[in-house]
Amino acid sequence: MRILIFLIIFSFSYGGLLIKPEEALEKTFPEHSFEKKSFMMDKKTKSSIEKSFKTRLKTSIFRVYLIKKNNKIEAYALLHSHRVRTKKETVLITMDKNCSVIDIEVIAFYEPPEYIPPEKWLNNLKGKNPENPPVVKKNIPNITGATLSSRAITDAVRQAVGICKFYLKEKYR
Repeated sequence: MRILIFLIIFSFSYGGLLIKPEEALEKTFPEHSFEKKSFMMDKKTKSSIEKSFKTRLKTSIFRVYLIKKNNKIEAYALLHSHRVRTKKETVLITMDKNCSVIDIEVIAFYEPPEYIPPEKWLNNLKGKNPENPPVVKKNIPNITGATLSSRAITDAVRQAVGICKFYLKEKYR
């Protein structure tokens, strides 16, 4: 019985929801409006992203926030959920209309908190774009002790840049 109680307490002691996506967007874009959309990407677009960005999309369904000012789209914010080790992580990747990364916010993290990449490391991903996508050990440093976290977020950002280039720019101008 003690072991069961310990496992229950231990399983809930790790992270969780850190910030709501809307709160993260309001910090970065205080005078903008946000429109939440969900979409399912077709197989051809998914295949183009995977080939061009050397990645594998595990889903075709995504949620994006259209960031608007005066009813005009100024940026996109894509929610990306993925597994790091054994548990999920969700990041919000914000990109301008040219698919250049503006910000990355860890929204939810269910692994031990010490594996959350620091803000200083996340800043390495800013400015990455379709012409210069992020790749660990190439243009993004690895994080000692949090290798899986750094790779998961880097892959998520590379996928988001691809989704922006091949889908968002075409669908939401």
